[in-house]
Amino acid sequence: MIKAIIFDTDGMVIHREMYFSQRFSQEFGIPMEKVLPFFKNEFQLCLVGKADLKQELAKYLNQWNWKKSVDDLLAYWFEYESKTDEKMLESIKVLRSNGIKCYLHTNNEKYRVQYLLDKVGLKNFFDGAFSSAQIRYKKPQQEFWSVVYKQIGVPEKSEIVVWDDDQENIESAKSFGFVSEVYSDFDSYESRMKSLVG
Repeated sequence: MIKAIIFDTDGMVIHREMYFSQRFSQEFGIPMEKVLPFFKNEFQLCLVGKADLKQELAKYLNQWNWKKSVDDLLAYWFEYESKTDEKMLESIKVLRSNGIKCYLHTNNEKYRVQYLLDKVGLKNFFDGAFSSAQIRYKKPQQEFWSVVYKQIGVPEKSEIVVWDDDQENIESAKSFGFVSEVYSDFDSYESRMKSLVG
């Protein structure tokens, strides 16, 4: 019997049309080769809690020709990437009303996680959230799932379902022992959930 379901945040619960780097480059005419180094270097440390996003971004404001504050830049970034999937949230509400614990998992730095939980209000829909910034490992590393498992309270691994839209993350969760499902679209998800939880 399924006791807990862990949902991927971006791509499942939150939808975005393009990444911040692409949108920023297009809207402000900043070449991608000026934007991408941040995401390949400092941002990777932010994702695992080894650097602070605000401090690291501050170093790039001049290069990116951004005249406002770091907080303004984060508002521009986060607000665009905060569109919730209402059908998914409704499905989660039903699952929880049937006694199934529902959690979020994400490769994300701490400020965006906080924004999604508090400002967007995702904390009201889930029993908890697991982020790479908090755990200090990223999906698909086994250490990530190990921490998640302990924090859920070590039920049988076969009683935990992980959903993710990234095949590599799913393979990793599966090798850890969880029931693992690749997310493609809501209808396929709904159909699969019926066979998993009845």
